[in-house]
Amino acid sequence: MKDPKTPGQWRSAAALAEACVRLDAARQYGLITGGPRVNVERCLALLAAAGERGIVLTPTEIDDAVTALVREAAGVVSVPGGR
Repeated sequence: MKDPKTPGQWRSAAALAEACVRLDAARQYGLITGGPRVNVERCLALLAAAGERGIVLTPTEIDDAVTALVREAAGVVSVPGGR
């Protein structure tokens, strides 16, 4: 796997990594089922490396990344008892 190169790439990768970690946590708590497999260790490593580079995500960036990930996975993620 390649690491991001530019600050913009690091920011995007960190936002996606954070969204993936949150998706995985929701799955572990039984809030959702399905969805892409998440390599949590890789995500945490990317988040740590981004932090070392001074990348700090805003709540809006995180929310936007989670929304985009859920929309992309909409066909394979379901909410138990959801409508």
